[in-house]
Amino acid sequence: MIQLLNAISKKFFDNTVPLSKLSKTFFVWTGSVLLVYITNIFLIRIIGLEEYGKYTVFFSWVSLISTILAFGWDGYIIQVLPQLPVHKEGKIQGYSVIYKAVFTILLLWTILLVVMLLFKAAGIQLTGFPTVRALILFLLLNLLFAILLLLRSFLRFFNRVVMVQLVEDIMKPLLLFAVIFGYYKSKTNLYLLRLYEVNTLVFGVVALGLLITALFTIKKKFTAGTDNGMANGWIRKCFYFMCIYLGYSIFTRMELLFLGYFEQNEAAAQYQILLRISDLVFLPDVLFNYFLPQQFSTHFAHKKNEEAKLLFSNASRTIFLLQLLCWAGTAMVGYWYLQSFGVASVKMYGLLLLLCSAPVLSSFFGTCNVALKTSGNERFSFYALFIVLIPEAVANSICIPLYGLNGAVMVSWLSMLGYNALLSFFVYRRLGFTNVFTRLWFSHK
Repeated sequence: MIQLLNAISKKFFDNTVPLSKLSKTFFVWTGSVLLVYITNIFLIRIIGLEEYGKYTVFFSWVSLISTILAFGWDGYIIQVLPQLPVHKEGKIQGYSVIYKAVFTILLLWTILLVVMLLFKAAGIQLTGFPTVRALILFLLLNLLFAILLLLRSFLRFFNRVVMVQLVEDIMKPLLLFAVIFGYYKSKTNLYLLRLYEVNTLVFGVVALGLLITALFTIKKKFTAGTDNGMANGWIRKCFYFMCIYLGYSIFTRMELLFLGYFEQNEAAAQYQILLRISDLVFLPDVLFNYFLPQQFSTHFAHKKNEEAKLLFSNASRTIFLLQLLCWAGTAMVGYWYLQSFGVASVKMYGLLLLLCSAPVLSSFFGTCNVALKTSGNERFSFYALFIVLIPEAVANSICIPLYGLNGAVMVSWLSMLGYNALLSFFVYRRLGFTNVFTRLWFSHK
């Protein structure tokens, strides 16, 4: 048995990410998922499906706007850091990459603040912001989300993955659970505005914890000097990354936003519940992508294309096999999961199995997004999103009013299929990378 496990480890992990790193990340992430899962059970029991649907739609908008505020720095910083000049002490030379990132976020947030205040002064009704208090919370959450995007990306590059996870994936859900469980036990009403205030406080604590870690990392890894590696083209590249992440945020949340737009709040809550269990199938992809971006970016920065090609093939195969296991796991526990939220039925279980199979498509076609973004071909990720988003929006506008939750799940699955197929095509044309599955497809081209 030990020899078998060693053989599996050597075949599937040695050329991707060390198993010791994945195991630590796995246990922390699993704890996070369980905390979120339990917290949502109590939250729905307090506020009901209708209000929970409004809550999820609100945070979907926060996530979208904060992606614009981050301006793609969370992707570009991973690509540019290996290219910056290194001092003889081994430290990265210059701080301008950090200054520019922080200045960009604050400038865009200031513009958002002015625009929202002008709308409010002009009497333009903003959906979801009936009071000034709600608007202030929305603005604060957007700023916190944008800062967290940058901090996460920066710390992951320097392999502070466990620290990022402990702060964000354990401390954040633990604080939310403690507050929500306290409301549940005391049988106190929890209104949406109060819930937004609780989230603002929790995300503020998380941002502070990661900021302190980032400052220590900067002191250790950077020194004064000129970082000429990003002198030209950083605005264009950041813009592409922003478009990619914004498009992907819309892509993964579009059905939820359309359900909210058509005021199908209960269906939106059910869709969010399905998305939550699909996170379990995304688990291998999430774990590997804590480490793969810096590995790919280092290979491409040093012109080691063969190593990057091998990493692409091995990683996609390993993630695919692990995702199949996770999908089988969700099939076994899925009905019980739905029962815990009071939404179990044969139809819901069928929708769960279908939606949970969508993440498997991303590894079936390969780790294409990571390869494109770290090799300087990020614009092709944007092209793929742009091509898919328009028909997805049209399909949602037709299917959701007619079929509700059923239409949302079907459109989401088909969109994921088209998106990953396009990414795979671009990776093959730009980099010549294939995996064990796409090699058969492209061998006939």
